Amino acid sequence: MSTNQIHERHPHGGAWLRDIVFGLNDGLVTTLVFILAVSRVAHPQVVVIALGELFAGSISMGLGAYLSARTEQAVISQQIATERYEISHEPEEERTELRNIYYEKGLRGTLLDAVVRYLTADRRRWLTAMVRDELGIVPTEPPRSPWLQGILVAVSFMVGAFVPIVPFLFALPAPQVMAYVLTIITAMLLGVVKAQYTAKGPLYNGLEFLGITTAGAVAGLAIGILLQAIAGPS
Repeated sequence: MSTNQIHERHPHGGAWLRDIVFGLNDGLVTTLVFILAVSRVAHPQVVVIALGELFAGSISMGLGAYLSARTEQAVISQQIATERYEISHEPEEERTELRNIYYEKGLRGTLLDAVVRYLTADRRRWLTAMVRDELGIVPTEPPRSPWLQGILVAVSFMVGAFVPIVPFLFALPAPQVMAYVLTIITAMLLGVVKAQYTAKGPLYNGLEFLGITTAGAVAGLAIGILLQAIAGPS
């Protein structure tokens, strides 16, 4: 197998895909559940209410993703700062930790001594080794902007949330059924895209999204029936 073929099997962008899938899927399922529930008791105003949910949900999701990314970066920065401090003030303990790590990897004798001696000869190289091997942090690319991550999740949520609203917005026949069908089609396509970045195939990912969406639709209908019973006859 050629190098080009290997690279094609490992496309980049998995981190961004996670945000997109998270936002799209949450927008699809959340809005489908919401609109199926509300449409039974507030059909004339369902589009306005659903659009309000769309914007409120996208803002909430975006801010949540931003805060999550900021928190993750702060935690990682603190962990790295702690390792840097320990290398400067507790070098023998850190050297022992590094030796134990590479011992667990299978290195022994003079090879283990040589590797530890080489890594600890330079403070920057030593810190990199501790961050990678002890903390499990592998900085393969520059940190992503928390704001950009939040915007990506918010926009993805908005796009996903708009799909179940379309049948109600354009007054299509059987809008509840059409909302479910459009959501399923979008979810299956999302599963195909996700398959490019995971070990599971398109069929598995598509069926996974199908199951989640169907469960959401059933929950939405059940909630709608319950709300209708509580509201009583109009």
